[in-house]
Amino acid sequence: MLLLGILGIFYPYGDVEDVKNPQLDDGSSPLIPLQQPFVYFGRVYDKIFVNNNGDLTFDVPLSQWFPNYFPAYSIRDIIAPLWTDINNRVGGTISYRQVTDGYLLNRASRDINKHFPNVNFSASWVFIATWDKVPYFGMTETSSSFQVVLVSGGSLSFVMMNYGNISSTIQRFQAGYDTINSTNYYSIPVADENKLSNSSNVNVPGRWVFRVDSGPKGIFYPYGDVEDEKNPQLDDGSSPLIPLLQPFVYFGRVYDKIFVNNNGDLTFDEWFHQHYPNYFPAYLTRDIIAPLWTDINNRVGGTISYRQVTDGPLLNRASRDINQYFPNLKFSASWVFIATWDKVPYFGMTETRSSFQVVLVSGGSLSFVMMNYGNISSTVKHFQAGYDTINSTNYFSIPVADANELSNSSNVNVTGRWVFRVDGGPKEGNVTV
Repeated sequence: MLLLGILGIFYPYGDVEDVKNPQLDDGSSPLIPLQQPFVYFGRVYDKIFVNNNGDLTFDVPLSQWFPNYFPAYSIRDIIAPLWTDINNRVGGTISYRQVTDGYLLNRASRDINKHFPNVNFSASWVFIATWDKVPYFGMTETSSSFQVVLVSGGSLSFVMMNYGNISSTIQRFQAGYDTINSTNYYSIPVADENKLSNSSNVNVPGRWVFRVDSGPKGIFYPYGDVEDEKNPQLDDGSSPLIPLLQPFVYFGRVYDKIFVNNNGDLTFDEWFHQHYPNYFPAYLTRDIIAPLWTDINNRVGGTISYRQVTDGPLLNRASRDINQYFPNLKFSASWVFIATWDKVPYFGMTETRSSFQVVLVSGGSLSFVMMNYGNISSTVKHFQAGYDTINSTNYFSIPVADANELSNSSNVNVTGRWVFRVDGGPKEGNVTV
């Protein structure tokens, strides 16, 4: 009971189970081999570094004492409970531990299920890094205590940040997380770092928790808020005709309208109610884009929605993504269309839930299709994922035997994402499953 009172929301630290960092200004832990792999927004890591200046990195130790503000658009994945200029050479302790059995796994499971009640999570690994009473550089009278806890189990990964007493400082600081090219990032919105102790996104003062695998809204583009238009809750239904704010070139044909069909596909000529998929190549008279064409029934659950974007940060994100996967094009996006099937069940299988998304991107004479997959339920129904054209002059079928394998497949080395150039340019032949 005394220990619990001392720790508060903190996980245990500071005893013989912890390994201590060197007392070195701008220093770091040595390379720490992880006892279980940790999935961080689609990338799988087997090592980590606890850096003295208040952050974790996966590739190399980081001595940088002045933080980059997020999004930083850098080449580094980073988790930063409090990235600032810390000097543990004159005081405080920085330590870490890993756990793969015992009561802490139960505690982590309870915490994650409390904060994410729909995931039915069971922790198999916990990593705890703690900065205890550390002073800022040049401010020996200051003392800040904070902690980051990585939790994983199955295909799910979470980051928990716990804050105790945090001193104010005139130094720059950054709290949150960022990824390579800032495809995913979050900056905790506080103006003074001492306010971290009273802030939260889970209604627990001093605690922030984030899901960081490739789950919902991991690799996904934004969806589900007031900017989205929702499809009717109608079995085998569709959106109304959607006029495109910019024309979209699809293998030589130029379209100015589109339909988002409830059964997991997009069509351009008319809405499409067919619930049993044609396997590609189908040699039909229809252009179709099918992230997951199967018999879906959104009448009993889930949401299907869409939006168009012609300005703002999503164009920058789409440009960065496309240039990462097609580095020789110098692409600049001018239009993005996002259609999302969120937690939709299969017909007759109300307990199933699948989340996936298709993103159309165009700029200049170039057009691309991006398919993002979250949690996909298995099904005994026929399904088709990929795209096809009139008379199948161009087509691609994602090579998976079970629909739930889509979440772990890719052709661009980002788990759960497939990207294709579709304006009529060179076919992409690189396929990684």
